[in-house]
Amino acid sequence: MTTTLNDRVALVTGGSRGIGAGIALRLAQDGADVALTYRQDAERAATVVKQIEALGRRALAIQADGADPAAVQGAVDRAAAELGRLDILVNNAAVFTVGAMDELGSAEVEQTVAVNIRAPYVAARAALRHLGEGGRIISIGSNVGERVVFPGLTLYAMSKSALVGLTRGLA
Repeated sequence: MTTTLNDRVALVTGGSRGIGAGIALRLAQDGADVALTYRQDAERAATVVKQIEALGRRALAIQADGADPAAVQGAVDRAAAELGRLDILVNNAAVFTVGAMDELGSAEVEQTVAVNIRAPYVAARAALRHLGEGGRIISIGSNVGERVVFPGLTLYAMSKSALVGLTRGLA
């Protein structure tokens, strides 16, 4: 185990499964305390928290639906308050909506924009109040933001392209 992130605190949105859980665990292996958000599976989030704690790090699971801006802001503020600071925000939570444009309705568009674009913006804006010198905001994109590899990915590609724009703007 390396300790390059000792005394650092990270928040990983969508950190209870998949890539997010992998990121949360790696941050903990590198010495960070980690908060993570999850939408509905508290048991899965608790498992990741236990794995982080087994590495000797503090961990916190926060239920927050990325489609709810108040929940996203609250998760950032709670992570900083309960873990004492915030050094790293990883915008990882996303929805993967697939379908032809003429098959997708307003609900799918609104959900994708809310979770994949607005939530990272809200989280980044909230994190800026907590991040000190050397703080980092990391956004997990997709190759689909640059190259659509099969039909039906227009909406998802749009959202990931917007995330790239947000990330470049913040940089």
